[in-house]
Amino acid sequence: MQTNQNKLKLKIEELLGEKITQFVLQGKGACNNAYSVETNQGGQYIVKQARDDKELHEQNNLIVEAKVAQTLFGLNLAAPTPRVVFVSENPEMYGYEYLPGNLMIEEWASLSEDERICICTALGYFHAEIGQKFTEEMAQACGVQINASRDIHPESIAEYERLIVREDVPEQYKTLAKEARAMLDTTMERVVFQFVHNDSHHENIIIKDKMISGIIDFGDAEYGEIAKEFSRYIRDYPDYFPYIVSAYEKKSGNKLCYKRLVSNALLSGFVDIVENYEKGGENRVKAEKAITTYRRLMDEAAIRVF
Repeated sequence: MQTNQNKLKLKIEELLGEKITQFVLQGKGACNNAYSVETNQGGQYIVKQARDDKELHEQNNLIVEAKVAQTLFGLNLAAPTPRVVFVSENPEMYGYEYLPGNLMIEEWASLSEDERICICTALGYFHAEIGQKFTEEMAQACGVQINASRDIHPESIAEYERLIVREDVPEQYKTLAKEARAMLDTTMERVVFQFVHNDSHHENIIIKDKMISGIIDFGDAEYGEIAKEFSRYIRDYPDYFPYIVSAYEKKSGNKLCYKRLVSNALLSGFVDIVENYEKGGENRVKAEKAITTYRRLMDEAAIRVF
């Protein structure tokens, strides 16, 4: 293992053209390893390297992800994105300049109400801006998927169909999921297609000095329906996602359908809710809270014009 890491370190030094003074495995994801790298010239970088023993596969390999990051950086977006400094096909990896700050999940509790709203507004503008500037032709050139589907992910559909017939899943859970399925089906004409990050959540957003200092990880990016972009925001910040949506609508000029946003979020995360219920204890409490929150959001969406 150490020998392999030494070989990797030497390869990265070659690609950077700088001597590495610190080389630390920062994280081991299901698909990739992430290394924190510092050099004798004061450079600070993050290197993403494809794991040989992947536990799952993102939509984009690291070469495609690097192309996406390079394209985004060239668009001079208001929210910072990584500046790629090298790309390697063998071994499959790419490096980018370190973006300072902490993950949004770590910073959220320390933010004031106004600061939270400000960050949500910036996120809405970000998703509108990439939709306006990152065209379908650019997406094709980068090699990302052009997804014309108006439905949730096939795996989510399969999980939904499996769970609603299980007797051990609480009836109120299944009832809510069925309502969400019907609501989504009635909004198939209310879709907006554009370039989407497709994995935008509080562990891919970096905060520094109470502002967004970076948005990272474009492994699942695609040209597809915008509703999926808001799924995790609805799940993680149900009381704040309207600020993101409102800012997106203002910046993009697109009017989004709340019924579609909420039903998509519930169906996409339904399996996680059920799994938390099955674990019991604090996880079951979390599942019950999620169902209560989605019940409220579904009821609110049902009476909206859009």
